[in-house]
Amino acid sequence: MTVNVDALINSLGKTYSEILDAELVPYKTPPTGYSGDPDLSLEMAKEGIYLSFRRDGRILQEITLHLLRPELKNWIFPNELPLGLQKDMSRTWVHNRFGEPFKKAEPRVVMRRSFGWIEVYSIDEQRVPTVMRFDYDLDDNVKDVTFLPIANLRW
Repeated sequence: MTVNVDALINSLGKTYSEILDAELVPYKTPPTGYSGDPDLSLEMAKEGIYLSFRRDGRILQEITLHLLRPELKNWIFPNELPLGLQKDMSRTWVHNRFGEPFKKAEPRVVMRRSFGWIEVYSIDEQRVPTVMRFDYDLDDNVKDVTFLPIANLRW
């Protein structure tokens, strides 16, 4: 089953039950988390989508789209992408489409694990002021796209 990603983005700040009632989540698995953790998560692996909720009130606070999954052979993101995004995007393509990011972090190695660029763009015309964060692999291809309220952006 495909997920309406655009409707999910517009649901940032809404409760899990509101999202479930709007039938934006294809199955009724509630978000879970470790005891004492302020966040709950819902990994929709088949849909390539990760949702994060605040434990207090089960408020949707983050949506991550997994566009590249090297651990899965022949993975293709199964949902329609919002904002003119494509399933195969390079860093150059993102810059041509959205311009320069307002925040970015260069590639780095942490504990022998390599990370590519991270860039953040502001999204206009959303119910809640929202940012879009691109995580790249080492070949400058978009690996993940995360949408979150600008108030939740930590840098």
